[in-house]
Amino acid sequence: MTKTLEERKSVALDRLMAIDAARRGQLSRQYYARKRADGGSKKQGPYYVWQRYVKGQKRSVRVPRDQVARVEAELERGEEVDGILDELWDILEQSAQQQDQQSKKKPRPSKPHASARRKPPSI
Repeated sequence: MTKTLEERKSVALDRLMAIDAARRGQLSRQYYARKRADGGSKKQGPYYVWQRYVKGQKRSVRVPRDQVARVEAELERGEEVDGILDELWDILEQSAQQQDQQSKKKPRPSKPHASARRKPPSI
């Protein structure tokens, strides 16, 4: 059974509304090299950083180690949101195209023939 565009839109919006917290971007691991007293280096980390673009500018926020699992789950939900929004765009564009088709199919009001037109009486 194929669903109508309205039914598909309603299902997609319901799925979107069911998502509680989501994030865009990515979670990166960072390590720092620190010099030891003997001259060698020691790798420190990982430090976690949530990165994303907001209005064309890169934003970075440090994430505490105990919150990494939650942030990763929110990033996965963010990918789900992107998929739902892509689906909604597809539905809305199909709806617009259907409206274009329907406006082309509307019958034009016909003009009466010249012989059927009434002429004003001449005085």
